[in-house]
Amino acid sequence: MFNSPWMLNVPWRRRAGAAIVGWSVAVGLIWLPAGAGAQEAGGWRLGVAQVPGAPVPGAKPRTPVRIEVLAAQATQGSAPVQAVALDQALAQLRDGELDAWVGVVPSDATLPDGVQRRDVAWSASPLAILRTDTDIHDWAALAGRTVCLSADGRYVGELSARFAAIEQVYPSAADALLALRTGRCDAAVEDEDFLRQLLKYPEWRKFSAQLAPYRQGTLTRLWRADLPVAGREVLRQALSPAVLRQAAQEQAKAIAFEVYLDQSVPDCH
Repeated sequence: MFNSPWMLNVPWRRRAGAAIVGWSVAVGLIWLPAGAGAQEAGGWRLGVAQVPGAPVPGAKPRTPVRIEVLAAQATQGSAPVQAVALDQALAQLRDGELDAWVGVVPSDATLPDGVQRRDVAWSASPLAILRTDTDIHDWAALAGRTVCLSADGRYVGELSARFAAIEQVYPSAADALLALRTGRCDAAVEDEDFLRQLLKYPEWRKFSAQLAPYRQGTLTRLWRADLPVAGREVLRQALSPAVLRQAAQEQAKAIAFEVYLDQSVPDCH
């Protein structure tokens, strides 16, 4: 069964569950203190490549797997974050229709004049986790094997195209990871830094076999050179290494707890 530390301390587990559920509903997260700088930057236009849809009434809370969605919400407070593809974001930043954008930008991408970039301390490289007794030891061995992916992740379509893997796409990271735990797929693939946080939990030791990233990806922030100082500072703080470390810990805790709540059958042995 799922030997979670939450099972060992029921009063703490109840408090944590209530906090995490409230923390993750509707992605309305504010890890960063919303101080004066954030208030001064209110109303600015911030984009990410993908924003999860609003939860269906009665749906289980699900935490997004893309850390930039959570960081963007932190910078914006209650204002919405726009979903903008990278090529559109570059044009909108150039034309002043967007103030900043956070996501994965190829290192050789050409930026328009007046757009600045800085890499963020977050590995968005694809890491695979598998059961420790797996017979899959390299990416090529995924041919014809099942891989669990989340619809809001970065890798849908890539594993099938590159390695002939059979992709099983689930609505969220919690759903994909639950499928891995219950034997419905051979591997799960998400951002390296997220999965490394998740694997710190003892209940994930049985799924700690890994395929190291076959390509490198780094989160990047883009902004207009004339973005007001308040906006640049809020963006910098929200994506600072210390804030992202805390964000990653809370994200992994929340998703691990969502998996725990949903797991009603023994792990596949």
